[in-house]
Amino acid sequence: MLENDSRLPNAFILGAAKAGTTTLYNQLKSHPAVFLSFDKEPRFFSHDRYYSRGFEWYLKTHFEGSSVYPIRGEATPHYLYWAEKVSPRLKAIEAGKRLKLIVILRNPIDRAYSWYWNMVMEDKEDLPFWDALQNESSRLNDHRQELEFAGSMQYGYLRGSCYASQIQHFLANFKKDQFHFILFEDLVKDQERVIEDLLSFLDIEYCLPVEPRKSNPSRAPRSRLIQSAIRKQFPLKELIKPILPYRFRYRIKEWLLRINLASYEYPPMEERARSYLRERLAEEITALSAITGNDLEDWA
Repeated sequence: MLENDSRLPNAFILGAAKAGTTTLYNQLKSHPAVFLSFDKEPRFFSHDRYYSRGFEWYLKTHFEGSSVYPIRGEATPHYLYWAEKVSPRLKAIEAGKRLKLIVILRNPIDRAYSWYWNMVMEDKEDLPFWDALQNESSRLNDHRQELEFAGSMQYGYLRGSCYASQIQHFLANFKKDQFHFILFEDLVKDQERVIEDLLSFLDIEYCLPVEPRKSNPSRAPRSRLIQSAIRKQFPLKELIKPILPYRFRYRIKEWLLRINLASYEYPPMEERARSYLRERLAEEITALSAITGNDLEDWA
């Protein structure tokens, strides 16, 4: 029975994308009481193809050997973005044990711009940021079926920053005290305190030698051609998959992606784009402040 499976994860870093989830993942992964999936973002609950493989595949692939750890989890930012689909799926695995849900949030305007450059880096965006914002609704609508099936966040710059709307879907399935909210800005200013508070929420001892770091800095591919070849599907990859274990393929892919990246400082956001996002996100920020109890005046 699923509810008796001691491998089941009991803690999730839900997102948001480009808000510090990688830093939280890396810090928690070094704690002796925590087991995190080797693939930071399994995307099991957001990608319909993975979800259709069933819980046994998910647990065997990502949580084998985890049963002796008090905290077992993963960090998939897609879960917050696809909250309406993901939240009831996560609810189904609670099985009498209260999940701990971690949400780290960044100034939504800056996050939207950072995610745009992430998509450029992955060769999934070729429009200027302003044009991408103006075409976001039509693109999301035109590609709705394929994006929803894959749990993809492509094109969703404004949508991905609508935190309050996303969190409300989770609040419909989980109690408020199951959430731990973190601000990216606090993580940057005082990483040690933020991690200490997080471990307290997880009910595990604080014993980490926290070394403040930025785990996912802005980078751009040295070669777009190589980047595209690594990420896209083609026949040879499909032939190799049954031969090489998933964990090995994942590590090779991550290594190839990493060596093809170089540090990159993207240009400042256009003021018209910033003003547009500020206006469109004003109500979301107000609603989020009420949900989290945080003063978010600096975001408005």
